[in-house]
Amino acid sequence: MRTAAFALLAAAGCAAPPPPFDAPTWEARFRPEGSAWRGADAVYSVPLSKDRILWLFGDTLVTAPTAKGREGAAMIRNSLAVQKLPGDPEFFWRTKAGKPSEAFECSVPGEWYWPLSGLRIGPLLHLFVMRLKARGGGAFGFAVTANEIFTVENPDAPPADWTARRKELPFREFTFGAASVLDRGTPHVYGHPRDSTDIYMARVPGGALDDFDQWRFYSPAGWHHTVPTQPVFKGGATEMSVSKIGERFVAVHSAPFLSPEIQVRTAPNPDGPWSPPRTVYRCPDAAWKKGYFCYAAKAHPELASTPDELVITYACNSQDFWDLFRDLRLYWPRFVRVTLD
Repeated sequence: MRTAAFALLAAAGCAAPPPPFDAPTWEARFRPEGSAWRGADAVYSVPLSKDRILWLFGDTLVTAPTAKGREGAAMIRNSLAVQKLPGDPEFFWRTKAGKPSEAFECSVPGEWYWPLSGLRIGPLLHLFVMRLKARGGGAFGFAVTANEIFTVENPDAPPADWTARRKELPFREFTFGAASVLDRGTPHVYGHPRDSTDIYMARVPGGALDDFDQWRFYSPAGWHHTVPTQPVFKGGATEMSVSKIGERFVAVHSAPFLSPEIQVRTAPNPDGPWSPPRTVYRCPDAAWKKGYFCYAAKAHPELASTPDELVITYACNSQDFWDLFRDLRLYWPRFVRVTLD
C-alpha cells in the first residue's frame, strides 16, 4: 500500500496497521497481460457467492490482445467480469459484426446503459442501470433518459447465458441504485434527483426489487409510497456505495465537483442519522496533469480482511479524451485500503 496514503489516513484520524490487503497486487489483476480489456471506470462489485464476485464497469476500452497499450482501442459503454476467488477476473463483453459490443445492450437507438449497484437476493441478481443518450453543450456530453433494473434469473450461469427481465423504474425525476445494501434481508436502495447529488432512500420489505408497489421511501415522518422531499443526506454522488460493516452502515463516495478527495459517512441505520462526510484519502492522480480528475469512489466489503477495513476503488480520467491513449496510468481501477477507527 502507498506510504503517502497511510500518512494521510493517520492525519485524518484513521488507524493504519500493516495492510493485509495489497493494493498493487489487486490493481495488477485488472491490468492482465495479453487481455483485450484495457481499462474502464465505474467499478461496482456484487458478491454472487462466498467466493464469486461480479464486477460492473462503465465505458470500457477494448483492443486486440496483441496491441501495444491502447493502440486501436474501441470504447464500449459497459463491460463486466466474474471473479472466482482466489483467481483473477474473467472479463466479458459481446461481439457484434466482428466488433466489440456492450455486455448490456440497449434496444433504444442512440442510447446506452451505464451500470450502477446490484444485489444478489436468493436465486436472483438485481442490477440497477442508467439509460443515457448523447447531448450537446453542458459540462458533460450525455443525459440520463431512464433508470432501469435488470433481474437476472440464472446468475450462476456464464454471463453470455444470462436470462434477464428488464423494467423501467417509474420514479421519473430520480435515479435509484447509486448504492444498495441488505439489512436483515431487506434491500435498501439509494438514489438522487436527476439534477442533484442529495441522497434519498427506499426500502423494499418484500425483497422483490422490480415490484415497485413494494417500494417505500424514507422521510422523517415515516415511510411513503411516493418519493418524499427530504434526503437522508446531502452532497453525495451519482456513484457510491453503502455497506453494512458490523453494526454500522458506511457510505463511501467521491467529494462533489470532481474533487480528488474520497469521503466516508457512517450511520447506525440505513436511513441514518448519517454523520458529516470525512475525508479518508486524497487521490494523488489528479495532480499528475492539469485536466486530470478522480471520481467514482466506492467500497468493496467482500474484499476486506478485518471488520474495520475498507477496500475502496476509484477512477482517474482526463478532460482530454486522448490522454487515455497517451498516458497509460489513467483509466484503470485504483485500489485503496483504509481502516475505520
